[in-house]
Amino acid sequence: MDSVDDSELPLKMTHRLVQTSAPIPQLDSSESRHYSVRWVLVQLASIAFIVGTYSIPALKTRTEVGSAILPPIFAGDLSMYLNLANLKTPSPGQILNPYYLVPVPSNGTAYLKFRLGSSLFSVWDKMLGDHLWLAMFTWNLFWWALLCAAAIWLFERFLPAYSVTIGLMGLGLLMLVNTGMLKPLLAAWIHLPSLAGFQSLELPDMRAFSPQIPLPLLVVYLGLQMEALRKRSAYPWVGMAALQLLALACFPYTTLEMAGLTFVSVLGQMFSTGLRKSWLAPLTYGAACAIADAAFLMRGSMNIYASHVSLIHFQPGLLPHLAGGTWLLLGLLTIAVAISKTIPPEVKLPLAGLGATTMVLMLGDAFVPSTVLLLSGHAGYFLHTTFTLLVMFLTSAAVVGHRARAPQIRVAAGIAVGLIALNGMLVSSGLYRACLPMNRAQAELAQLVSSWHPAEGDLLVARTRSVNDTLCGWGALLFDGHVLFCTDAMTMLTPSQNRTEQSFRQAVYLYLSGKDSHYLQRIVDDPDPQPMYQLGYWAEAISLSREEQNEGRKAIQADLLPVLKQVESQDVAVRTFFHQFRRVVVIDNLQNPTFSSARLALFLKPVSELHLEYLTLHSYVPL
Repeated sequence: MDSVDDSELPLKMTHRLVQTSAPIPQLDSSESRHYSVRWVLVQLASIAFIVGTYSIPALKTRTEVGSAILPPIFAGDLSMYLNLANLKTPSPGQILNPYYLVPVPSNGTAYLKFRLGSSLFSVWDKMLGDHLWLAMFTWNLFWWALLCAAAIWLFERFLPAYSVTIGLMGLGLLMLVNTGMLKPLLAAWIHLPSLAGFQSLELPDMRAFSPQIPLPLLVVYLGLQMEALRKRSAYPWVGMAALQLLALACFPYTTLEMAGLTFVSVLGQMFSTGLRKSWLAPLTYGAACAIADAAFLMRGSMNIYASHVSLIHFQPGLLPHLAGGTWLLLGLLTIAVAISKTIPPEVKLPLAGLGATTMVLMLGDAFVPSTVLLLSGHAGYFLHTTFTLLVMFLTSAAVVGHRARAPQIRVAAGIAVGLIALNGMLVSSGLYRACLPMNRAQAELAQLVSSWHPAEGDLLVARTRSVNDTLCGWGALLFDGHVLFCTDAMTMLTPSQNRTEQSFRQAVYLYLSGKDSHYLQRIVDDPDPQPMYQLGYWAEAISLSREEQNEGRKAIQADLLPVLKQVESQDVAVRTFFHQFRRVVVIDNLQNPTFSSARLALFLKPVSELHLEYLTLHSYVPL
């Protein structure tokens, strides 16, 4: 057949090839079959471009700040996960909290239980000689490239109509266009040539560890599910079982996504006329996963909070707030995939399962309290990937029915690829600029700690404001001593330790930063729950449930407020705490200080100070 005429195969040819388990037809057979070497080079070049686009902010920051001690910050929670990778084991079954150096059961919290990603990074860091900047940079390169490779494999093998340009368009949408920030993205483009709008955006996969690790696993799992429905073979099911267990150990919400898409796939298989019907493989797979997952989950605690809320608590009033425009759009895409007559059944069933599961998780807080699992918040981690995959398979399916317009389709796809690539470069540049002040301060922190020469018996006092701005967390990475307080430390403490150790340290921190009991009481009385977020009551602050918000207020009133009143009275416990340490070092912002020098002087005697461009270091000894 002529290769130009074969650029798009008719629908009936697609169905005939599917029924005979033949490969998915290609939109441009001349490119994919006769120039496979060229296509491999194109694939490698596209991966290199995407990985390079993601790497530019780190490389430019390295050049600008002149420091390669700490990895630069471009997304939240990085210092927390790096501290999670830096755990020490004082005895079997215990770890030392890296901020406070207090012993904690090694499976005492959810973050300690599901830390496979951080553990793997720890091994990688040691292999590179504890060079943290280089370890983080190369770690990111690997996971970005792996997600690219997984997406290319999925598109090339399962898209109803495939070509170089369509494959590149799908890869670009997945990696370079953050659909979760669509409104600010469109606004940034409208205001070109000004680049200011791009400084509020992020690349979709910039956040390290979670969901950076689970997403490639999910994409491969999706492809294996399609393969399992296409062929009567045990190998895809074995691969799926392994992937879901790995995902559980890294980020358990991914396992929920996998379970949901498999449930819909198997259920749909029973009613599909185009698929073989077999219960043996799914039942064996389900039993094996249940046994393996239960064995893993039974070891240790899964709690962060000492929440007394039941696991299941239906709150129908939350549904209208959770089911917004994004949820409805995802529902329309899921339905469109499910009813498509062009997408083969073994492909559309897992896709519809992925869409439906993401939708269910987005509504999760209406069924499971956010203080237990925070389902709705974490469902957002999968929204962009789900949205992009559904859009690409629907786009490819639409192409199948327009055989005569193959040249125009290739031109349109090529233009789209160019715009997507430009968008990635603009967002990358904006991200670098937006994070530069924070990364300069982080580099100065490393310089100050180096000048300070930390020793045993030192205590670091540094600010903790948000998931990005946590000098205390980076300080914990730079030396092995104690940190006064860091909000992230609660993720590596048991619920009882959070009520005692964390609350006392937080009360001292709040007092030294100029806060008092009236400040806490205003938060308790404030109908707006957002102020609770900065105090570390994350789930309660973002919950839409008034009942769960009130649970956070009650916890503040019961656990934190009395301790802050105790600190305000300059209780002897505060002086006793400081007298544990030989030296207390306070690192603060030079222009906008967090801590009150007058309140520090109530407990500490100043010894020396050092000023840099952004930060200042004050050394004290206990009174």
